[in-house]
Amino acid sequence: MTLLPPTPAQQKRIDKELAPDPEVRKQDIRTLREWLSKQPHLPNHIDDAKLERFLFNCKNSIERCKLILERYYTVRTSLPEFFAARDPLSQDIQDCFTTIECVVLPSLTEEGYRVTIFRLRNPDMEKFSVQAIVRRVLMQLDIRLLEEVCLSNIFVLDLENFSMPHIAKFIPTQSIVRRAMLAVQGSMPYRLAGVYFLHAPSFISNLTNIFYPLLKEKLTQKFYIFNGGGEELHAHLNKDILPNEWGGKAGTFRELNAAWQEKIEKNRDWFLRDEKLSRTNEKARLLESKASCVMMEFEGIQGSFRKLNID
Repeated sequence: MTLLPPTPAQQKRIDKELAPDPEVRKQDIRTLREWLSKQPHLPNHIDDAKLERFLFNCKNSIERCKLILERYYTVRTSLPEFFAARDPLSQDIQDCFTTIECVVLPSLTEEGYRVTIFRLRNPDMEKFSVQAIVRRVLMQLDIRLLEEVCLSNIFVLDLENFSMPHIAKFIPTQSIVRRAMLAVQGSMPYRLAGVYFLHAPSFISNLTNIFYPLLKEKLTQKFYIFNGGGEELHAHLNKDILPNEWGGKAGTFRELNAAWQEKIEKNRDWFLRDEKLSRTNEKARLLESKASCVMMEFEGIQGSFRKLNID
């Protein structure tokens, strides 16, 4: 699966918003490296290209970049259920490929946004694992961080084949769901333009409301709910970048899903190596950094959820 680079028009839009200055960026990278050298609990193997992508996605804010780097490595140590045993050939990840179609579209939107589509392929509950799904999504995000930059992200959740037992597994009163949200939100240097729900059931508003304690307020304003299918996106996205089944030219869902499976498997050596390298040394963590440790957020949201009522 090739992630196509921005077109000249898309790149111009990206450059206009971020106005990159090569000399300033080099100095910013040096500043970040100096900061990393003074954080004994953090690993320092990240290369300049990846560090620059962190900075780019943090809108060139050094302080924001420091925070995300801290979170990026801390969750890998504190939430091993999502970051340990990241072998693409393991049975749970292989089952996830056949159960869930989670595809990142090759082409950017006209605005320079990257679109990810998530939908159920096989309704078999025996192979439906929240832990494996989150692990796979995070693996895809890591690959993208190695390869590309984009201005923002759009996530499309097609709920057409989801049953109540599937949806119930994502209710955040469950510890694994709360921990999954913590692993994803704020620990990756990505921005979010919108989340589109397709084939939404009547109770979807109640379901999204229960996630609000876990979400930043800005995110909750970016949810868009539709009762229809992929055709609903035509008013919001260039339909040519969508999968064939939704009137686009990107290829079929089956082809796109298989291509991403192949891409993840080709990066197997990187995942196995990174699992050992990208860890914090909590014994070496300085006192001042403990107060901002990401796991304190998890402790703070315990018991803060409203009861879900389904009409």
